[in-house]
Amino acid sequence: MENNRLKILKRSLLIFLSIFLFLFSIDFIGHSFKLLNRDIVDSILTLTSNPFIGLFIGLLITAVIQSSSTSTAMIVAVVASGSIGLSEAIPMIMGANIGTTLTSTLVSLSFITKGNEFRKAISAGVVHDFFNIFVVIILFPLEYYYGLLSNLATGFSSRLVGTTFINLQTELSYSVFTKPIITFISDLFPYPLVLAIVAFSFLAISIKVLSKFLYRSITGGSKEILKRYFFGGPYKSFFWGLFLTAGVQSSSVTTSVIVPFVATSKVSLKQAFTFILGANIGTTITALIAAIFKSEAAISIALVHLFFNLIGVLIFLPFPWLRQLPVIVAKEFGRMAMNYRITGFVYIILTFFIIPFLLISFNNESQTNRELTYRISTDGVENSYFKKVTIKSTEGNPLSHWFVYDELSTKEQVKNTPSKVFEVSRKNKRIIFDTLTFRVGKINDCLSGYVGSVEYEICLKNISKNFSFNETKLDSLYLYEMVKQDGSGSSTQFLIDVEKNILVMKEVFVNDSLIYEERIIQVNPAL
Repeated sequence: MENNRLKILKRSLLIFLSIFLFLFSIDFIGHSFKLLNRDIVDSILTLTSNPFIGLFIGLLITAVIQSSSTSTAMIVAVVASGSIGLSEAIPMIMGANIGTTLTSTLVSLSFITKGNEFRKAISAGVVHDFFNIFVVIILFPLEYYYGLLSNLATGFSSRLVGTTFINLQTELSYSVFTKPIITFISDLFPYPLVLAIVAFSFLAISIKVLSKFLYRSITGGSKEILKRYFFGGPYKSFFWGLFLTAGVQSSSVTTSVIVPFVATSKVSLKQAFTFILGANIGTTITALIAAIFKSEAAISIALVHLFFNLIGVLIFLPFPWLRQLPVIVAKEFGRMAMNYRITGFVYIILTFFIIPFLLISFNNESQTNRELTYRISTDGVENSYFKKVTIKSTEGNPLSHWFVYDELSTKEQVKNTPSKVFEVSRKNKRIIFDTLTFRVGKINDCLSGYVGSVEYEICLKNISKNFSFNETKLDSLYLYEMVKQDGSGSSTQFLIDVEKNILVMKEVFVNDSLIYEERIIQVNPAL
């Protein structure tokens, strides 16, 4: 009896320590990323600003570390640090969902010498792959063109993260315990890249330990218990897959365990597939935990992970004929792999490594960067500070990403981490700057919208107003005025080059008095 109590106490202590190490790692990653050299940060941001590259980066990273829980937690941490925006992180989350399937596929290769068992095993290994690939094929265009996942996530996060939650952050946040430790380690080893690597290692170890002990606690370490109680009808298998994976925080563990069951005909591929659908939702708990008491953007990206998997389940699970599609494709692949054993190895190398490397290299060549420098004046004080914006875009893509480096004392100063990241896009004669939309139309054309709970109206006031700086002359300029409907008497004017999609000047007035002005003074490379 005493020995059992000691075992339970020891296991509980290890689980508690692994949870603390997990939460500590999330803060540590964000802190170390902020300390990185700007050249390193810019190279990372340049890659992730292209959604296609972001997709394959997420796939590649997850394939290498073999844990979507770890990679998505890393993504949440970097988003929480403000280093990348929601739109850059979403494709990486999609890629992580494909990359995590490598583990079960590798497990299936252990049956390569066993003929018919190998056919069933590799079918079980790749059915997860094909499901996630199908979901990416469906949802990636919907996100790219219409912002489906980002709109859903930001809508829900804005309701979840109210003022009460924000006020509780400073009172309840676990950072009060982790911050002194992180500061001490940073002072002891002032090497940001090393700190980032150590932080990622801590995260991977904590999830590995946590999944191992929770798996043993739930199943007793017995595969027979898992088979007997967790597989049945499609919805029974689905819910057990969800709850078990949520408990162990690793879809790699749960989906890999069922491969031998399918190989030895103890579980059908149909049962295994619905279990995997549940596991796909259960694994999102890690990102949601990682986002606790973080920024609204961090909570949004955790919700993106949930919605991506949830929508995929809603597409396939309720319809038996559609649910059969990944199963049929996986069975056909299994037959081909049994006839040509090299197929499994070629599939893994191509899907998880060679194709991502090639596509990352190909897409990165079309990336263009431009840096804008603004002079900021407040309350009539000239040259109070400067702001730099790095614009990253892909040739032929109307969408660009703006990385804002604010509050610079001189125009030559640089900062490692942007203070804000947002999108600028052109759709149907409208330019969208972050949350504001400007109509490219006739004078006095107006658009209404909301900033938070405050309604505003933006009207076009003038066209072709000239502007010059550093021997550069712009003439495709539209002057807009935004008036908030809150009775404050404030208004904002925006001067925008509608051909190049850049903000030239912004002025804020209160009762006709100018209180803020930002004006472009330099562009590199020149327009």
